[in-house]
Amino acid sequence: MFTYVFAIIASAVALAGTYSLVALGVRNGDRPGDARVTAQLRIVAHPEGARPLIVAQVSDPSDTPVLVALRARRALLPAWLAESRGVGVPRRTARRRFQAERYATVGVVPAAGAAEFAVPVPARARRCLLTVAVGQEGGRLRVHWLRLGPVRYPAEGGHELAYFPRNPVNPSASG
Repeated sequence: MFTYVFAIIASAVALAGTYSLVALGVRNGDRPGDARVTAQLRIVAHPEGARPLIVAQVSDPSDTPVLVALRARRALLPAWLAESRGVGVPRRTARRRFQAERYATVGVVPAAGAAEFAVPVPARARRCLLTVAVGQEGGRLRVHWLRLGPVRYPAEGGHELAYFPRNPVNPSASG
């Protein structure tokens, strides 16, 4: 009886430890020279009304430049169900979803430098999901997902100040 209880407790501790390591960033494929991605959601003036815009900053600590492709779409999952950020290393990179024409913004970040990219947000999206594909040296592709929002729009025809929501990726930053 004691053996079964010990096995269940040991399994629970191992599972909790594994989850905490993943949450801290010890993911498959992480290396010291990997690019870092941060983003802010801003509301900008537009002739048709206020529109959200994502400003993403990609910093590259490595000695080689990286290729970056960014796109934003409406987040489908509710905030309580989805993680606020994630990083993946896709196994098959020749798929259609990684082609350049599927991304709104494509650019290059210089070696040991940083760059900012503006990404348009789909009209009237309450929460946004920013996908950043980063092509690094050696043919490595890393895909970052950042969840931003909620977006608050100024009243139609009113003269309100635009609300800059807190960024879940960097809570101290605001628009």
